[in-house]
Parts: sequence; structure tokens; C-alpha cells
Amino acid sequence: MDIEKLRTGIDAIDAEIVRLLNERCELGRQIGVWKHENNQPIYVPERERILLERLANLNPGPLDRESLLAIYREIMSATIKLERPVTVAYMGPEGTFSHLAVLEKFGRGVVAQPEAAIGDVFRAVESGRADYGMVPVENTTEGVVNPTLDSLTASNVKAVAEFNLPVHLFLYSASPVSEIRCIYSHPQPFGQCREYLQANLRNATLIEVTSTTRAIELAERESDAAAIAGALAREYSELPCIAENIEDNSRNITRFLVIGRQENKPSGDDKTSLCFALHDRAGALYDALRPFRNHNISMTMIESRPLKSGNWEYCFFVDILGHRDEPEIAAACAELKQDCAMFKVFGSYPRILQ
Repeated sequence: MDIEKLRTGIDAIDAEIVRLLNERCELGRQIGVWKHENNQPIYVPERERILLERLANLNPGPLDRESLLAIYREIMSATIKLERPVTVAYMGPEGTFSHLAVLEKFGRGVVAQPEAAIGDVFRAVESGRADYGMVPVENTTEGVVNPTLDSLTASNVKAVAEFNLPVHLFLYSASPVSEIRCIYSHPQPFGQCREYLQANLRNATLIEVTSTTRAIELAERESDAAAIAGALAREYSELPCIAENIEDNSRNITRFLVIGRQENKPSGDDKTSLCFALHDRAGALYDALRPFRNHNISMTMIESRPLKSGNWEYCFFVDILGHRDEPEIAAACAELKQDCAMFKVFGSYPRILQ
């Protein structure tokens, strides 16, 4: 095997890839001009879903599916940047899991804009300070993220896409595990690695802070302190990582919603998020869910949350399969709305590519 000949072949392919990427980006730039002239959104989730699915089906290997999709997300991110700079708000500061979700979903071609809280992300999008927002909605270990549900109810923004982020937790400290006396982290990571902490750091004091990035900052100041954070923290700190993948559930995943101001068209494989509140009577929830059964609609999530307008009154959050413009979905929602004290559709968006 002549390695120099193989390298020459790679060099020729790379040159062609660069030429084709620039050709693709020029077409994307022209599309951006058309979108601007016709007042159309730069980011189109339904187009993204169809494109990625087509590419995955075209892929014969040996390049694996995940790597191919990751490469194309960066290509699409670079193209979006040429069309028009796009700002995506997230609950910061830099280095948090929400920041990582922005980078994984949109690539590094967008402007990632940190906000102080989830509610601020919604306000940034609603006011136009950001084009989109990335907010956590549920975790496989800790359940739903209540501030996101509350903000969805109160805000006028739309759910335009979803993204699943595998969450791996790391222990950062300048000291060995045996010398750690306190640990800083956000409440969610603490809840996601209870078994590890009980087995290895039972006597350490757990101190909740506003973000995993803040936890790193505090742990850097104390020789006997540690922080629990994600892999992205390594880009913003020199604090050594002394334990990896300490989450209790190996399939620890946080589901994020991308919020924006646009309405999506159907992609062919969509999900709709909505909420409703019911009049207080026996069997109200059973009757409310009947339209979904009658129209053969699958629910993928249902959660309840207390209404702030009254004691022991609840709002129900539901995800269903299908787009709100599909006849069966529209009919079911119309029937449900008749029995509700409050009803709101947050948006329809493409399901995550399986």
C-alpha cells in the first residue's frame, strides 16, 4: 500500500470538497437574498428536517450517520451565517449545557447570546433582541423544567424545533476526591448524579448555584472544592477533570425546545406542543383527552402544573404527534378547546430525526 499515493488522493478530494462547499454556500447566499426580499425566516426547521433525513438515507458508509449529520449541521450553520447573522439566546453564562445545545443544534456559525434566566431567553426572542432561543424542557432523570413550561404559557413566542442533548457530567477539582469538602453545581446536575455522590462523596457539602459555569468559577477559588459541569467547561477553565461520566443514567438526555416568532409548515413528521386548563368537575381530564383517542392521535408527553390564578387548579402540558394544520389534529384541538377554561398551542415543529 503506497501511503503517499493515498494522501495524494485525499488532497485531490479535499480540493474538490472545498470547491463544492463554496459553490453550495453561494447558492445559500442567493437564497438569503430571496428570503430577505420576501420577508421569510432564515432558519426553516421543516427544510432542515427533510434535508438531513435525505442525506442520512443517501449515506452508504463507512462514515457513520451521526458524524455525517454533525458535519452537515456545521455546513448549514456556515450557510446561515452567509444569508444573515442569526442570534440564538440561551440561559448562560458560556459553558452551560444550554450553550452546548446551541452549538450542537445550530453549529458555531450563529451568535450564541447568554441570558441570565430562562424567562430572559423568552423575552429576548419576543422583543427581537434574539432571533431564536434554546430552552430546556425536560430531562430523562429529573423530569420537566418548570420555568420553561411557565414561560411558554405566558409568552407569545412559538416552539419551532426540538433537540435532544445527551448529558454527561464531569467532576472538576484541583484536589483528589478524598480531599473534596464541598461541591458546587446547578440543582439539575446534582439530581442527575445522586448515586455517584452518595457512593464517593457522601460527606461533601453540596452547594447549589445558578449555573455549572458559576460552579466552576467558585471551585477554582478553593483548594478543597469541586464542581460538577459538562464537557464544554474545559474550554473555559483549566481546572482538572478528575472523574468523567458520573451521571447515574447512561442515557441521561435533556430535551430542548427552540423558540422563535415564526409558524412552521408541515415537514411530514411533526410534533405539536400545547397546554390547556379545565373547569373543575369530575372526569374533566378524561373527557378532555377523548378527542385525541377519537382522532387516532398519539400523545408523547403529558404534565400538570399548578395555575397561578387559583389554588389547586392545574394546567396540563401535552405533546402530540402531527402538525396543527393536519385535519385530524385541527379537529381534535377544536373539540378539546370547547371544554377548556384556557387553551394554547405553543407550536408545531419537526420531530427529531431518529
